[in-house]
This record gives sequence, structure tokens and C-alpha cells, in this order.
Amino acid sequence: MTSSDLILTSALTVLGAVIGLIVRSRLATLAYRRDDEVTQPSPGPRWWVPAAVAAASGLLAWRFGIDRWPLLLPTLPLAWFGPWLSAIDLDVRRLPNRLLAAHAGFVAAGVGAAAFITNDPMIAIQAALGGGVAFAVFWILDRLRPGGFGWGDGKYVPIIGAATAAVSLTVEWWAFLIACGAAIIATPLRRRRANFPFGPWLAAGALVALALLG
Repeated sequence: MTSSDLILTSALTVLGAVIGLIVRSRLATLAYRRDDEVTQPSPGPRWWVPAAVAAASGLLAWRFGIDRWPLLLPTLPLAWFGPWLSAIDLDVRRLPNRLLAAHAGFVAAGVGAAAFITNDPMIAIQAALGGGVAFAVFWILDRLRPGGFGWGDGKYVPIIGAATAAVSLTVEWWAFLIACGAAIIATPLRRRRANFPFGPWLAAGALVALALLG
């Protein structure tokens, strides 16, 4: 790792920590809960959120470095929104539409900017293909097993597909393979399998795949 890479990694880790603290403060208001969810038990302080955002941001910076920094533009939103969405999904077993829309907007802007900066249209083509294929596969699986997934997951899948495919379609493949494999292993360990929160596994799978193969 060069000194420039170290500076980038340190800077994005600190930025991730700041963003994570802001996210945690917003989560603490419980404003995302619906009327029928306000009586649920408190989810706790969730200090893991800023730690996760900081670690994921630094990890991506370390993985891409100065030489491939444009790829941070479509992938960093995974580090910033993933723990946020995961915390909500773990609490109320759903993913808010507004947050998913903001996540999608950041990824789309990042894909476009990365393709423009590198003068490589394949980044945008791969992202569009990856997002479309991810949604199509989800739609087929949902038809084969109605109710097996939530439509929050259905909206999250193409976002993750586009962000990871912007790096490579191989990374996207492994992102979903890791997410599904981990979720399948974890499901029998849960006493209550209804409304399984798949969002955290999707976020973790994407970040692990990017860290290992990006």
C-alpha cells in the first residue's frame, strides 16, 4: 500500500465513521417505524452501525486505492446505506422505500460518474445488466415461492446488483452467492423464521465480495 492509498483509506474510514454517527442518530429517533410498530421493544443503542460504516468505507478504499478510485463512486453507497438498511430490517423486518430510492440514486450517480471519469462505458453497461438480471432472478424466485421474499428485498437486489456489477459481473455473482449461502446457513439457527431479515445478508455479501474480488 502506497502512502497515497493509506491517506485515502484513512480519510474514508474517518468519513465513514462520521456518516455512521449521523445514521445512528437518525435511527435513534425510530422515525422509520409505522404506527403499528411503535410498541415494539427498543433495538438498543446500535453502536455497531458507525463501526460498520467506517470499517466498510475503509475496506473499499483499501481495496480500490488511488489507482482505481472511480470505482468507489458506485460502491461506497453500499458501505453507507448497507448498515442503515440492515439496522431497520433487523428491527421491523422491512426496508423503507425512501431510503432504497436514495440508495439507488447514489449508486446510479456513482455508476455514471465512474463511467465518465474513466471513459469506460462498460462500467455503466455492466451495472445496468447486473441490476436487471438480479431483479429478474428475484422475480422468478418469488414466483416459484410466493411470499419467500419481501418486496423491500426485491427493490434492494437490483441496487446491489448494479453497484457490484459496475466492478465486474463476477463480483456480483459472488455477492449474491455469499448472501444467499450465509442466509441459508443462518436460518435454521433462528427460532423464529417468519419475516426473515434478508437485507443484512445482502449488504454483507456485497461488501465481502467486493473486499475479496473487487
